[in-house]
Amino acid sequence: MRSRYTAYATGNADYLFKTHHPSQRTFEERFELAKTIKKTRWLKLTVLNTRGGQTKDNTGIVEFEAIYADPEPGQLHERSEFTQQNGRWFYVTGQLLPSTRPKRNEPCWCGSGKKFKQCHG
Repeated sequence: MRSRYTAYATGNADYLFKTHHPSQRTFEERFELAKTIKKTRWLKLTVLNTRGGQTKDNTGIVEFEAIYADPEPGQLHERSEFTQQNGRWFYVTGQLLPSTRPKRNEPCWCGSGKKFKQCHG
């Protein structure tokens, strides 16, 4: 999961395509990934929960929140499913979950150092 976030953050569409499960890949996906990556700046990843995903497991689930700017800050909250085949992990699918916004007096998710209410709240 963290390696896929890093690939999004650094613009590595090839890695994202290769780590997407072969049964879920489409020809258009690589083009769409490259287009999306160019306009989005990823700011922070927080892994909220994991199930499975250890070396001896064949499947794993990761719930995470990722903060981005596109150009305004936003959040992707997802529960992702992974499967391991021949020692390699592949992203299978993800379920979008409701976003969670910072409370008014918490730091803004854009990383400005200001309180959320004074920045993007």
